[in-house]
Amino acid sequence: MAFWWVNQKQTWRHEIPGEYLWSPKLDKGGRHLEYYDNMARLAPGDIVFSYVQGLIKFVGVVVRPAETSRRPDFGFAATTQWNDDGWSVEMRYMPIEYLRPQDHLDFYRTVAPERHAPMNPDGIVISQYLFSIPDSLGAFYLALGGISEGEVMDLVTFDRPLDSLVGDTEEVGTDPGLTSTERRQLVRARVGQGLFKEEVRIVEPACRLTGLSEPRHLIASHMKPWSQSTNAERLDGNNGLLLSPHVDHLFDRGLITFDRVGHVVTSPKLNPAVPKLWKLDLGVSGRKFRKGQIPYPEHHQDEVFLSA
Repeated sequence: MAFWWVNQKQTWRHEIPGEYLWSPKLDKGGRHLEYYDNMARLAPGDIVFSYVQGLIKFVGVVVRPAETSRRPDFGFAATTQWNDDGWSVEMRYMPIEYLRPQDHLDFYRTVAPERHAPMNPDGIVISQYLFSIPDSLGAFYLALGGISEGEVMDLVTFDRPLDSLVGDTEEVGTDPGLTSTERRQLVRARVGQGLFKEEVRIVEPACRLTGLSEPRHLIASHMKPWSQSTNAERLDGNNGLLLSPHVDHLFDRGLITFDRVGHVVTSPKLNPAVPKLWKLDLGVSGRKFRKGQIPYPEHHQDEVFLSA
């Protein structure tokens, strides 16, 4: 096992929920850089600290060695300066107690490598991607973050293989036009998790019926069903609602839907005892859908909702 430091800047919004690391293989001049070549040195079980917005906010563990993968669509213009041909590494992440490395420079200076270190002796972070750090520094950061090596390793130990998550995504696994990173994102989107869930949270921060906003207890449900969506629609946050599990049950089966202003519409096939026993207020005031969302609830009303 080895320890690493990754600077994720804006890419963390995709890499953390998407459970991967990505870098180009070469810089724009066609040259190898230590900070990109390190991707091919990552091994399963290695621990990676994510430096995000001036803090170490996440810790992750490598699941599989690097694979060739084209550049993901990170959603901001700066990434177009990177080569398309790159490395992708499958990861599992967990949040860590926020840690500001500059607050612990005395220890850092005693153990930091002389070359290719993530910070200089004054605490200025080097603007590159992936750095190897000494075991002593990795153990130190884990202790400061209030987490053990075993807890990080459990991210993999208790993780189910992606292929076992769903039974109807064979077309994703066999599509030659998809990278392994894209396949993982799509499979997790099918069960309302991963990057899709984070994209949905941007436009739908809480369940429309229960008001619950704790993401651990909510499912990102597709409004336009998976089987009828393109791959782009399957990952589009506008195509999702964050719903409590029992609300998702009703929505997915077409027993309730939402009109364009967000009001609940109830199917005549819904047993009236169900919302009563579940203490659901189906008359709750609606919240208007955004312009980009509108086609999806309309599709749900027309194709999924049991109107008769």
